Amino acid sequence: MYLKSIKLVNYRNYDQLYLDFDKRINLLLGKNGQGKTNILEAIYLMSIGKSFRTNKDKELIRFNSENTYIGGIFSKKNDDNIIELVIGNNMKKGIKVNKVSIDKIMQLLGNLNVVIFSPEDLKLVKDGPKERRKFIDREISQIIPLYYNYISNYNKILTQRNKLLKSNYLDENLLDIYDEKLSEYAKYIYLYRRDFIKKIELLSKKIHKNLTSDVEDLKIEYVNQIHVSDDDGLDILKNKFLEKIKSSRNLDKQYRTTKIGPHRDDISIFINSLDVRLYGSQGQQRTASISLKLSEIELIKEETLEYPILLLDDIFSELDQKRQKLLIEEFENIQIFITSAEENHKLIFEDKKDVNIIYIEKGRASQ
Repeated sequence: MYLKSIKLVNYRNYDQLYLDFDKRINLLLGKNGQGKTNILEAIYLMSIGKSFRTNKDKELIRFNSENTYIGGIFSKKNDDNIIELVIGNNMKKGIKVNKVSIDKIMQLLGNLNVVIFSPEDLKLVKDGPKERRKFIDREISQIIPLYYNYISNYNKILTQRNKLLKSNYLDENLLDIYDEKLSEYAKYIYLYRRDFIKKIELLSKKIHKNLTSDVEDLKIEYVNQIHVSDDDGLDILKNKFLEKIKSSRNLDKQYRTTKIGPHRDDISIFINSLDVRLYGSQGQQRTASISLKLSEIELIKEETLEYPILLLDDIFSELDQKRQKLLIEEFENIQIFITSAEENHKLIFEDKKDVNIIYIEKGRASQ
């Protein structure tokens, strides 16, 4: 899988932009604030349907414009495909895949798979559980688009339940209905997260050993409140959750929020049996984060039989030379987009033939 070209109209600081890409390495060079990350964001939008930088679509529209267009042609299993998005100030976001309109994000997911790696991802281990849940949910949704529906529906019911808990009149029968609905979606979320974390642990363990020359052993555990086991099927998971959330009802009333559920899941990460978040050095935390992010790539390849596109947003400035080269050499068959403000990063690719260098300045690009 690789992106062949992109077209942007009235997007961020671009009035019009058309770029062809190399199927291997694309280096976007330019000073900060010129629009490099905007291109990566547009690629991500075509994959996920939303930005990794903002929840407000209107921020993507160029100043003084009514709407924006993002379109890209990509090759998947040797066939050309096109994804197009139109976002307007006074209209619903429109998405087309191969000229056919879609009305659900689930229908977009899995068409163009991407993995993005930014300086923020180096804090994946150190940050709070919300960031790790986001990492898990994003990757499962690319592999299993139906999962996106489960997590979206769960969150909608969760919001309604919390609103009820905060109200002056508490309808117990309505709480029962919400508990039943939550348990129906929760059973799938637990199942898919359990299986995903087991797979990601095997892959990241191997990658981490390579990164640390076999000195460190990485272990990842699924942390949840109902003690999900390897043998639990959907009915067992639903009953476990339903029993637990009902037993927590008095506590939920006291705190006026839902204390039990996959919205409080996390993963624990250990290096040589020590919790790296609590006891690991900054270097160990970064290396563990890199191992997790790189394992995403291998898992998508295993599940879809094609490598995703790798987006590296200003990551080289955060890594030493050894890890810079590792990222490039580890994935010889992957299309990579790299943004950098440092001209000397071109030297990393001086022995590579398939490198497309794109210079970005004030919303203009030259190749």
